[in-house]
Amino acid sequence: MDNNIKVSVVMPIYNAGQYLASAISSVLSQTLTELELICVDDGSTDNSLSIVREMQTYDDRIRILTENNAGPSIARNKGLARARGEFIIFFDADDFCENTLLQSLYEIAVKDELDMAVAQFDLYNSVQDKFTMPTEETHANIFTPGAVVSKNEFPDYILESATGYVWNKLFRTSFIREKELSFDTELYVFEDVHFVCTALSLAERIGRVEGTLIHHRVYSEQSRAKLFRKYYAQVPVVYSKIKKHLMHYGMYIPLSKSFLNLSAGRCYKIYNLLWDEAKGEFWNLLHDSYADSFGWYNHEKSDYENKDAYEFVANVGLYTHEEYLARIEQGKEIDVERLDKDKINRMIKEKDNNKKTRVFTKKLFKILWMPVNLVLKIIGLLLAPFKKKKKEK
Repeated sequence: MDNNIKVSVVMPIYNAGQYLASAISSVLSQTLTELELICVDDGSTDNSLSIVREMQTYDDRIRILTENNAGPSIARNKGLARARGEFIIFFDADDFCENTLLQSLYEIAVKDELDMAVAQFDLYNSVQDKFTMPTEETHANIFTPGAVVSKNEFPDYILESATGYVWNKLFRTSFIREKELSFDTELYVFEDVHFVCTALSLAERIGRVEGTLIHHRVYSEQSRAKLFRKYYAQVPVVYSKIKKHLMHYGMYIPLSKSFLNLSAGRCYKIYNLLWDEAKGEFWNLLHDSYADSFGWYNHEKSDYENKDAYEFVANVGLYTHEEYLARIEQGKEIDVERLDKDKINRMIKEKDNNKKTRVFTKKLFKILWMPVNLVLKIIGLLLAPFKKKKKEK
């Protein structure tokens, strides 16, 4: 680690030429000057790499790394491995920020000895030239001005206290390396959610800077829909990996309620963003492979903070999507108000037993039918010569 570098800024780049110069300039114009900007070009086919190289000639704080279209996780990991700063932040190649961003984050991180410092942001639509404020996380209110928080004080809320974005968070480099944090290269969506939740579950001291300091560029709803169309099946994988991490570090039990509301709430939200065919596939994926393993049915109804998410979870556990739609059409919607943890588990168990019984019966019938079928074949073979003679006559 270079003692002269206070902050390493890692910027993965892929075909970001349109806004890249603006993003780089907003980093280089920071009032905190003791920084390095690690640009990781991931095989861009536009002029992105040329822009970075040209800007490097004017500012030697820029370092250039290259990858061959390996994805944002590998690009960020490559930058992380080479970071020399006391702190590190991962910045998007199309965002821009106030020139006091790094100074504000660094000062509060040093003063309060933080593992993580969170910055507030707004959303910028360049087509409409319009700034809007995002919806805050469910439990962002634990970050009162000047407060230092962690999973120790807020075990039920910590995973929903800060967004899953990495570009608005400053991490102490020694914390990341001590905990061996990295971006999961098997994930192609929400890889930053996995990284942030992992960090939130391990950090001992987290603080937030007041005021909007980052402007995150947003695109059309069609762009977001295209992303979900390609990768929605990976969403449960992300939360499965988060739970696996929590269990590995012995944090699942203390943070189980926080994980419950994070995973159930996000899956419910994603489900409602999908088109009809994908809704069925996503639902059945949860029903068949993930819902029970997430521990959704180990909690009382009162543990769920969102009534709609609880209803979604109950129905996912009890029915396939086809069965659910049929019940809705028949007016047989489940009365979730009358369901508690024990009743849901009992209903799921009964349904699973009935399914297993049907499968067993089918297999048994097949086994019993085999000798009969074999006898009929033998009789057929024995009678064949007689049938042939009869036909010749």
